[in-house]
Amino acid sequence: MRIDCSHDLTSLEAIRGAVVVLDVFRASNTIIALVAGGARVCLLAALDQARDLKAAHPDWVLLGERQGVKLPGFDGDNSPVAAIRADYRGQTAILTSSNGTQALARLRGAGPVFYGSFANASALTDHLRRLNPEAVTFLAMGRAGEPALEDDLAGQYLAARLAGEEPDFAPLRQRLLSSPAAGRLRGLGLEADLEFCCRLDSHSVVPQVVWREGLAWAGEGGSAG
Repeated sequence: MRIDCSHDLTSLEAIRGAVVVLDVFRASNTIIALVAGGARVCLLAALDQARDLKAAHPDWVLLGERQGVKLPGFDGDNSPVAAIRADYRGQTAILTSSNGTQALARLRGAGPVFYGSFANASALTDHLRRLNPEAVTFLAMGRAGEPALEDDLAGQYLAARLAGEEPDFAPLRQRLLSSPAAGRLRGLGLEADLEFCCRLDSHSVVPQVVWREGLAWAGEGGSAG
């Protein structure tokens, strides 16, 4: 198995093999929380498309943010803590985020595609070992097209775990909590989300992206849609 870590978003169409999308602060963790709570999750890049889908399906829950801030008229934020606290069993959620949902359309040549973070590190790496694909790319989404420390650290940590290593998470957690992105979350009053995102192995779900009628859906083991 070839294991790569990348934050290069310029040639996503060329990636083959399994891909793990990493947006640690916060989309990966929100998707993990939603799937763990029993929701079907539709992942969209464009705000207009998200609003149109909500208009067509008023009973679906519309979630999202831009630059970390909840959007006007949306039912909720891109928040893993809010997703855990709500009861989404049997519901459909629409999620659009600044970074974590932006690349999916460009990854359709790859597969399977998963969402990962520290929260599902053990479950994710165990699942990948069972699948044993020829290649795995840990794709760090970054922020506004620039690398983000938390996503790069997640890629490095998960790649090491997949390779059979046991890196110490404690110093890594301290780097996460002192990162610039962590400071931004604190400035937005999102300390609870920050704590969730910096917790190791809190969940055993592995969200997989599948395509249904042109839309990307996340569900456990590809069960979405």
